[in-house]
Amino acid sequence: MPDGRFQNEYFQGSTTWIKPSRYTILIPLNGNRHLAYNTMSQSFSIWDAEDFALWQDLGAAGSMPFAARYRGFVQGGYVLNADADELDVLRSRYDGLRNNDSHMMLTIAPTLSCNFGCHYCFQGLDKPLTKMTPKVRARTKAFVLDRLKGKKSFHLTWYGGEPLMDQDAIWDISAEAIAYCDAHGIKYTSMMISNGYKMTVPVAEKLAKARVARVQITIDGDQTAHDGRRHLTSGRGTFQKIMDNIKAVTARKLLKVSVRVNIDGQNESEARALLDILQANGLGIRTGVSVYFAPVESVAENAGGCGNCLSKTDYGEVESRLQELAFEKGLMALPKVPRFLGLCTAVKPNSYVVVPNGDLHKCWDTVMDSSLRVGSVMGNTRRKDAGTEAMWNDWSPFENDVCGSCQLLPACGGACAFKFVHNDYASGESGKLPCPSLKFNMAEQLFLRAKARGFVTDDDWDQKNSPTVNEGGMLTGNRHTLDSVGAVHHALRENA
Repeated sequence: MPDGRFQNEYFQGSTTWIKPSRYTILIPLNGNRHLAYNTMSQSFSIWDAEDFALWQDLGAAGSMPFAARYRGFVQGGYVLNADADELDVLRSRYDGLRNNDSHMMLTIAPTLSCNFGCHYCFQGLDKPLTKMTPKVRARTKAFVLDRLKGKKSFHLTWYGGEPLMDQDAIWDISAEAIAYCDAHGIKYTSMMISNGYKMTVPVAEKLAKARVARVQITIDGDQTAHDGRRHLTSGRGTFQKIMDNIKAVTARKLLKVSVRVNIDGQNESEARALLDILQANGLGIRTGVSVYFAPVESVAENAGGCGNCLSKTDYGEVESRLQELAFEKGLMALPKVPRFLGLCTAVKPNSYVVVPNGDLHKCWDTVMDSSLRVGSVMGNTRRKDAGTEAMWNDWSPFENDVCGSCQLLPACGGACAFKFVHNDYASGESGKLPCPSLKFNMAEQLFLRAKARGFVTDDDWDQKNSPTVNEGGMLTGNRHTLDSVGAVHHALRENA
């Protein structure tokens, strides 16, 4: 029977009529059981045949008076008041989080220079060498302190290029932002996206002082695979140096490290080998090292193309296999369904990306193109900037039929706004289509959670009916197509 952890806000009493929640997803299992999940309430249950029969009765009727036998469904959020407009409630929650003016997120790229020559980099191989000048740095600090007025929390992400190529900017800006936040009772958090090559113990000690708590580092497989894809600009390998740095800084508990593994059609076996290597080196969640996987996508004009990119469906299958292995090896927590995945810096009105010349952007993927900026900390705004920012602010997953009718909307939140706003920049299915991997492997992720908790075993999986994508179609409903995303993109451009 559904659990009772969630108190449904629509339930008014025993005389209320109830209806099924549009966000309830059922995964058929062997033995006449179902794995149930509601993306709105985030409730998670195993239903037996009797539970499912009750659910079918309610679905057939459309709505009915509340009865005690439905109490578990109400408490789990699987059903709600028949008069409630669930989509409007979800939109209100989304808008509240998106427009929350008490929190600010900022990403700073002190330099777009990088010591690596990765073939799939969104910057391409011809990277600029410029760093923030003292004037830009001063204006950036002034911008940060001005925008922090009245805030309750602030999250700062360091990005590049390779941010550790300009460490002076990191120490300088961090110190001033931390001092201001401490003086005004603002909660301060920070993380970094780095290739890990320069993250030695002395550097990590300074990062810890700058309150950088976590660093994301990409390792694309075992040493041979990684060094072939993520080498220095000179061509020399980087794998062993990065591994040594990770072991040293986590052993001293200076930082937590999130290892990102980019996956395409050629490196699944090498990714598996990497998990073995990490485990053999004593690394894992208990030592502050975790792993997650991401698809290689071509989402910028300078990227090296997507000849080896996996389709959305194929990537979902690969990710599921790798997640299960990473969990078994203690390198990943149980996959957790997100809440509004798409609520990033790009769509929040008071959040920005600052690049070395002081230009302001909304998304990490536009930083190489000054024509796509939305302003500047230097004050030299252009008429076009406001129109570009308006496209980001005007975009909403609720304004198109595919997202608006999707059962995953509470989890996905439209996923990647960049793929709507600047869809002409991306290429190929993986680059242009925004639907996240969860759309294609939700059943597998939820089953892994249930199995880890002892609710099910491998024998409960029905290979014909349980998968997210099967002969009958897609468990999670319609997905975006090139036409549907293109229509949203063109509408935003016309209104800009």
